[in-house]
Amino acid sequence: MELDFRKSRILACVIETHIHTGEPVGSKVLAEMLGNCVSSATIRNDMAALTAAGYLAQPHTSAGRLPTPKALRLYVEEMMDRRPLTLQERVDINTALASAAGDATRLLEEACRALADLTGLAAVACRPDQVGASISRIDVMQMSPRNMAVVLVQDNGFIRTRMCRCQRDIPTKFTIALSEYLSRRFLGGPLTAVTVAAMQEILLELGEAGLAVAPLLSAFYELALECAASRVAMAGQMNLLRHPDYEIDRARSLSQFLTDRQNVTGLLELSRSREGIQIYMGGDVYPELTGSTLILVPYSLGKRGQGAIGIVGPMRMDYAAMIPRMEYFAAALGRLMSELFEETEALDLG
Repeated sequence: MELDFRKSRILACVIETHIHTGEPVGSKVLAEMLGNCVSSATIRNDMAALTAAGYLAQPHTSAGRLPTPKALRLYVEEMMDRRPLTLQERVDINTALASAAGDATRLLEEACRALADLTGLAAVACRPDQVGASISRIDVMQMSPRNMAVVLVQDNGFIRTRMCRCQRDIPTKFTIALSEYLSRRFLGGPLTAVTVAAMQEILLELGEAGLAVAPLLSAFYELALECAASRVAMAGQMNLLRHPDYEIDRARSLSQFLTDRQNVTGLLELSRSREGIQIYMGGDVYPELTGSTLILVPYSLGKRGQGAIGIVGPMRMDYAAMIPRMEYFAAALGRLMSELFEETEALDLG
């Protein structure tokens, strides 16, 4: 059904009122919003037509109407007037991000946390696959004859360290030799090269000495897995438990779904190779998101690729305010990330 001007206006009023109040909207409220220029009977007829077309739903016979996901999509794509950010909102976003701009790992995590705080919803973020995907440094440091620290540095400055304890004393010269061996084998290569098979191959090559340092090799393998996982950040899942639009069981189920890094990675994969903001409502992508909206906004790191940041919350959200804030947030994150990587590359060249 193609909507004429009056039906479009009625639908927009229903959506905006419901977003503000959370309640079904009746014809009397709509008549007042329209300046009493349209009779309640005409409004009721138009609402019935909008319901038949799938834009409105009626919880029960005597209630007003609620917008459906179909209506919300139409509103966001064609009807909504975006509300620009205030100067204070811009300052708040820039300040939140700048506080963590000196460290790539913290920046992604803090950006996610800041977005969750800003929106009161759950936030997710990822950096591009290309960024931090290769190994630039491997160190094995001996803290005592049996205690070791394994350090792995990625090509963008992401650093991970893990302690381990061997079952027997390890000579310092062997620790140095092992560090050099791992560097020759993996330096400059992708994190994905550090596999179980590769660790087994190294153990065989080292023979009896390999058994002595098996905990160290295990720590190195776990570090590589941790670095690969660090491309995804999550925050604010607990916000959903406090949101009035979610029943406690629904909020708990959604929060648990978002706690699983694999699920979040799947959500963020939706932004791969796509331009502009993406909005998924209801069970568009995952049954667990039924009754929720996922908003993903890509941020660019130029030749380094494209990351994404997003929020998950109830379908009743203030899209007119939320979307401009998401876009500004993503642009600021991309700018700071790019500056950070350029500084790291300059230091490496120096």
